[in-house]
Amino acid sequence: MAQDRPMGPKLPVSDTMRNALAAARWACGDLGSATTLACLVVLAKEALHTVLIDPTKPVRFQQDVFLVDLACTILLAPYWMAMFRRILGAGGSLPEIVMGRAGPFQAFLAVELFWLLVDGVLDRSLSAGGTGQVRMVAGFLAGLGILVLQVWMSLLLPALAVGAPDATLRGVLALTRGSAGRLGLILVGTILPPGLLARMLSAPERAGAEVPPVVVALRVIASGLIEMALLVVVTALLAEIYRRLRAPVDGLTRRP
Repeated sequence: MAQDRPMGPKLPVSDTMRNALAAARWACGDLGSATTLACLVVLAKEALHTVLIDPTKPVRFQQDVFLVDLACTILLAPYWMAMFRRILGAGGSLPEIVMGRAGPFQAFLAVELFWLLVDGVLDRSLSAGGTGQVRMVAGFLAGLGILVLQVWMSLLLPALAVGAPDATLRGVLALTRGSAGRLGLILVGTILPPGLLARMLSAPERAGAEVPPVVVALRVIASGLIEMALLVVVTALLAEIYRRLRAPVDGLTRRP
């Protein structure tokens, strides 16, 4: 039973980050050309966002942007799952993952699509009603609530990727018992600085300034590389955190 699970160890920030970065570099190299293809998908996504979104207008739901995000999520899912499996010492090529011969890929993809849908519903609801400070406050509170839920459920992805028996909401909530605060600190502390940097890159466009096409192209490349780096690092962090919290139960080993 979940309540009988031994308490997981604390998550030392420095050791967790150091091991995750080492594992991320190894996994990217091991996946080889798949890493290059994933990076191209991310760059294409950023380029399409730049074409479709007017940064000078208030944030609102756009169906074409949602469809771009949907397609990229589906395309990146096998790579993401392969990263988890390699870091946690499991095997499986991308075709084997897609065909379900290396873990429950459909369930893994369903979780990703669920959060994409949640974000889409939030964007649409904020676009439909409320302006100014009301919309900002509502968006902040809703976003904060979603962030908390994502932190609590974050270990569901590595658990699903390796087909672990605790790949359930109850299982991962029990796994993070006593470590949720440290888990959130590590994830938010990792995501926030690059996210702010990516936003700063588009600041002149959001202010309505005329930006030369070459500068826009460089911004797209820089933003895409930041997003790709975040994808890799966050995946490695979740895998490392899952390994550390799961280790007292079944001794998961880390690669490399």
